[in-house]
Amino acid sequence: MNARSRLLRAIASGMLRGLSGVVALGAATAALAQADKPLTIGVIELFPNPHFAHARKGIEDFARKHNANVIIQNANLDATKEAQFIQTFITRKVDAILVSAVSPTGSLAALRFAKSAGIPVICYTTCVNAPEDKELAQAFVKSDNTILGVTTGKQAAAYIRDELGGKAKILMLTCESYDVCKERRKGLNEQLAGLDVKILAEQEGFVVDKARLIADSMLAANPDANVFIAENEDGIIAAAQAIKAKGLAGKVAVFGIDINTQVAKLIASSDGIVHWTTGQDPRCLGARGLEAAINAARKRPVGDFYQLCPSPTFSKGGAAAALKYIADNR
Repeated sequence: MNARSRLLRAIASGMLRGLSGVVALGAATAALAQADKPLTIGVIELFPNPHFAHARKGIEDFARKHNANVIIQNANLDATKEAQFIQTFITRKVDAILVSAVSPTGSLAALRFAKSAGIPVICYTTCVNAPEDKELAQAFVKSDNTILGVTTGKQAAAYIRDELGGKAKILMLTCESYDVCKERRKGLNEQLAGLDVKILAEQEGFVVDKARLIADSMLAANPDANVFIAENEDGIIAAAQAIKAKGLAGKVAVFGIDINTQVAKLIASSDGIVHWTTGQDPRCLGARGLEAAINAARKRPVGDFYQLCPSPTFSKGGAAAALKYIADNR
């Protein structure tokens, strides 16, 4: 090869290297632009209560810090509304959907519709039943609901042993149309096993207005009840209100699951009706749910499918913790 040919080859080789570098740089720039572009995440809350109000704060705080816009809708326990919101999100071409599913089975069709549209779905607080949850969502951010039940059940069992001689007549407000509450019940039952307890009445009641009417009826029909267990925060509030209204403070002790500022005030109250609750951290649930939704939208790993937030505890003997919770969540 003569000198002229070597020179021409060197020039061509350099041009190709330069071109490949430009292509690589262009690809990297495009990827960076994709990663940094503002996202729009559709959010569906289960129903309007303090848990979801606090979760919303976690969602909105995380969104502000991570270049995301959120469109938040509340289904108010209506699967038809939930489906309409998801259709609207699909039409608006949101980048991901964060949802607290209205129904373990009734939400399946709407989530399938989102999946068929290519929109990643993340569940928080509630989801559809297994195994469809893993089929239709990329992650489910929740509390360890069995542990919530175990922790509250352990305190109720200790009270029954120490204060009631190992015998109790129990009323229950439940939320077991949702798997998360079935898990709570499993933990409760595990801790109450072996004690001489009788469940006089139990009924689903997890929205405070309806639950209050149920609690009133239960207490009227079972005047010998001495323990009331509620599987969510609205149940705790309803039970405490009914007990107070009937002048049964000191005669019926409430043990529950979930926390909000109203429950914290009941824990700190001098009437001593609410003895214990094992709470969730809704801000964590909202923030981590949105984090997973953002990662899914940007095609990044979202981590384990089931992602757990911590479960703080509150007792009537520890009013300071309840008062701090109130101060922190104003």
